[in-house]
Amino acid sequence: MPSTPIHYHVGLEQPQDHEFQVSVAVPPLPDRKNLTFTLPAWAPGSYLIRDFSRHVYDLEFHVGGHRVEATRLDKQSWRVSTYGDAVEVRYRVFAFEASVRTSFLDDRRAFWNGTNLFFRVDEEADRPCQIMVSAPAGWKVSTPLATHKGPRFHAANYDELVDAPFEVGTHQLFRFRVEKTWFEVALAGKTNADIPRLLDMLSAIVRATGKLFGGFPFARYLFIIHALPSRGGGLEHANGCTLDIAGHAFEDEKAYQAFAELAAHEFFHAWNVKRIRDRVLGPFDYTKENYTRLLWFHEGFTSYMESIILLRASLLSKDRYLKDLAEAWERYVQRPGRNVTPVSELSFEAWIKQYKPAENHINRMVSYYEKGEWAGLVLDLLLLQATGGKFGLPRLFEQLWKKHARIGHPIDEAILRSECATIAGKPMNDFFHRYIHGTREPPVTQLLREVGILVESKSPAEKEDHDPTKRRRLLGYSGLSLQGQGPSQGALVKNVVPGSPSHNAGLTFGDELVAVGGIRVSAATAVKRLADYSPKDQVQVTFFRGDTLRECAITLAKNPDRCFAFTRDLKATAAAKLLRRGWLG
Repeated sequence: MPSTPIHYHVGLEQPQDHEFQVSVAVPPLPDRKNLTFTLPAWAPGSYLIRDFSRHVYDLEFHVGGHRVEATRLDKQSWRVSTYGDAVEVRYRVFAFEASVRTSFLDDRRAFWNGTNLFFRVDEEADRPCQIMVSAPAGWKVSTPLATHKGPRFHAANYDELVDAPFEVGTHQLFRFRVEKTWFEVALAGKTNADIPRLLDMLSAIVRATGKLFGGFPFARYLFIIHALPSRGGGLEHANGCTLDIAGHAFEDEKAYQAFAELAAHEFFHAWNVKRIRDRVLGPFDYTKENYTRLLWFHEGFTSYMESIILLRASLLSKDRYLKDLAEAWERYVQRPGRNVTPVSELSFEAWIKQYKPAENHINRMVSYYEKGEWAGLVLDLLLLQATGGKFGLPRLFEQLWKKHARIGHPIDEAILRSECATIAGKPMNDFFHRYIHGTREPPVTQLLREVGILVESKSPAEKEDHDPTKRRRLLGYSGLSLQGQGPSQGALVKNVVPGSPSHNAGLTFGDELVAVGGIRVSAATAVKRLADYSPKDQVQVTFFRGDTLRECAITLAKNPDRCFAFTRDLKATAAAKLLRRGWLG
């Protein structure tokens, strides 16, 4: 007979206060003399301590029907003496942050992640949970959890409870079926998007991903889509995901592609990170950081695979993909900190650096998403070369799913190395040594040429072939970037590239440029006035550092930036074309 569940209740009676009324009812437990109630400090999938207990108010503990005092253990935990009696905890949670990882309540809708709202009963974390939502008349409740006895929802344990987001309101609901699995879409907010087209995109993404993995590990999956004033990203869950999109940004094809990329990324996470996962990423310790060196794989490789999925789903053309890839590589090689810190270390330090960047972050680091994505491309092409175009990164994910994750086994780097070697027919240790634990620049352009891609590289001035004046103004380089661009904004220094002319001249973070070559400047004009000069010219720059007016001389250098174009080489060798087909399909 199943255990008596812990009952959670969520009330929305006063949405104007943006506060959920929550209660937790624990049945009598004769063998438990004390119970510990803990609210998580973070949301899995978003690697930052957020201290959700800071939003808790009016916390009360009742034992056997009588209010009692609990002992507070730390910022997020309370212990109460129960002597085996039933316990009810009542409290309010302030919710006014519209993001995929937090919670929100107003008079139009409610959304929450369980880690924001629900106390964990530490001693009974494996006990089943039931959730009841008291919503206003006419509001719908959408969640990946199964319904149980009418309006109640059921979770097997606390981990499943908090991995299931809730959307409550007057949102639109859609359904489609792929094989035997039902997919639901809860769309909240207004959008100028062609909604049937969005649903067709989701269906194509689902089919392509399911085909890669040989089916779906769930019978039902929920996409929650928030149409907001601006895009806010996504968050994965085992049986669903949340996507925050800019509701009225669908003015061109680029917006639809951005939606498809976001959806493909979060849906792929249903395997990579939710099921194919490092052992520390579930079950979680919700009270503190859960360190892993595999975020380059879980996030970076997923970023790479989102485009592969879109190619397979016919939502992205090969030429468009190569164009986007060239533009992304162009941005990446301009990041001064890309080869300073190994991507395995970037993964480990995500909790303290990725989401809490200091002023020098861009010079010392790069996102494990971005660096991991390029590592994914390199590994894909290396595996394709080793197998004559037969198998690449998709094969690695297929093997990790079938041989490990599907039977509940977590992975580690040793397993990744072993499976890569199995596919390639040889050890792949150099890849891990150079590009995961080392800081070697990934050989992207070299590998692309070897798989039949033409790589064109030009300076910004060479790329500007129509306007000789613009071309001349692109020759100089200061290594300086500014905050803001408005004509009324001060020209505050955002970054100075190490070793650049501005760095050598002594400029640093926070300096405010007020004149270039004796001409007053703002954030909108400072870079333009620097472009009036050519390489080797010396430019006098006047600036404030704090309250002190200072001056320095910048000797401009030749612009080191490069612009790239990747296209299919129609004259590639037969062997290269075979590899290219294996990669792009």
